[in-house]
Amino acid sequence: MKKVIIVLIVAILIVGGIIGFNLKKKSKKDTSQSQTQSQQQPSYGRRGNISENQRIKFISKNDEYLIGMMGLSVSNEVKKFSNDDMIRFALNVAVERYATMLDTTRNGKFIINTQTVNSITEEYFGKKKVSFDKNKNKFYSLSNKAFVFDTDIEKTLYYYPVSQEKKDDGTTEITADAIFINDETDTEKLDKAKYEGAYEAENVDNTIKFIFNEKGYLTSYQYLK
Repeated sequence: MKKVIIVLIVAILIVGGIIGFNLKKKSKKDTSQSQTQSQQQPSYGRRGNISENQRIKFISKNDEYLIGMMGLSVSNEVKKFSNDDMIRFALNVAVERYATMLDTTRNGKFIINTQTVNSITEEYFGKKKVSFDKNKNKFYSLSNKAFVFDTDIEKTLYYYPVSQEKKDDGTTEITADAIFINDETDTEKLDKAKYEGAYEAENVDNTIKFIFNEKGYLTSYQYLK
């Protein structure tokens, strides 16, 4: 009787060991497949050489870079921000930041004073006061003694910085993809694309280079694609 019990116990241990081994093997296989799939996830944005600190710094102001550039001319040559470009950039950012606090005209256009514009141009371009002709600037209203700006900004693109180059003259060039993100994309994929560069080449609408001076202010830009 004791021998029978011992044989049964040994058999149970053997069967249990085989099942355990197979389960462990399956788990390793699943983990390996998961890691392989993870490695195969599109990370086109991670192809460049930008430092992580600079990437985070750029992304922290990403929405405003994107908004600021809306309405500016597309240039395949290096283009310096003109006074009108800087003002347009600042007006875009002002609406993005302060829309709920800005006064509006009777027909709903935003009234933006020159002090607000100057503070934004100083922040981005190092220009405390950008000169302009009050009679010729298309956004300035003599009757309101302020800029009157009407824009319906819809963000369908997102900049993701992919490379950084420090030039001998002290300037820094940061190249960013303008990626198209479908509104129907789930939040996790959206965040991975926006903050981790997990998107495919086909999602890139265009590529743009931002040029900063030695003090970190924007000076020029160039569309590369």
